[in-house]
Amino acid sequence: MPPSSLRILLIDDDKDFVTAVASQLKSEFNFDTSVAPNALEATAKLATMSKGVDVILVDYEMTGMDGLEFLRWMKKNDNQTPVVMLTAAGSELVAVEAMKLGAYDYVRKEQLDLKHLGHVLEATSERHHYRVAQEFDEEQLREIGLNRQATDKARDVLNTITPPLNTALANIDYEIEVKGEELLQGLDPSSREKVKILLQDVLKEVRVLEMSVRGILTLYRILYAHHKEEDEIEEIRKDVEETLKGKQR
Repeated sequence: MPPSSLRILLIDDDKDFVTAVASQLKSEFNFDTSVAPNALEATAKLATMSKGVDVILVDYEMTGMDGLEFLRWMKKNDNQTPVVMLTAAGSELVAVEAMKLGAYDYVRKEQLDLKHLGHVLEATSERHHYRVAQEFDEEQLREIGLNRQATDKARDVLNTITPPLNTALANIDYEIEVKGEELLQGLDPSSREKVKILLQDVLKEVRVLEMSVRGILTLYRILYAHHKEEDEIEEIRKDVEETLKGKQR
């Protein structure tokens, strides 16, 4: 059998049982098995272990905190490590309650077969990894949905503000180009030159605003379509640079 790197935490107050199981899990499956003599000590061990464990194997009948109380502690502390419960004969209700509290599986202690136990621990670890991956995928889908909603809202806002913004910029352009000339005619030569330079500077700023609005709308269209158009994005960058250079001249 190929070596395994599973780390197991065995919680049981039966010292002889713990010694035998840990030894055989090591020899048969190459599991790295650490032990805790009771659930309370196990909680302290879990809090200080830097790498954690892959699967916890816990006995139900223990002095102090029993297996079910340990599962409640796990749930309260949001510890997602998968747990397999060891139960005694006639403990079917305990096994059912353990599964409700989050245990992945249970094994009858008086009928324990080490090879079967090893396979259960391996299967539990695999199921846990699958569940984590599935939850991650579901979270990713939820994030995609929320991002899409935000994108749709942004589109609605842009569709609302763009028309009046374009109209306002066009009106400013017209006022400067047409009415600005009428204004200049009524000024003395010295004032006319100063106002003319001022109007030209304002017109350059308007051109920057117009270009910026077009660039933002184009970038949004590219992002909303969920595909890359690197060439078009590069064109937007060049337009910005050219417009800014023209403003400086």
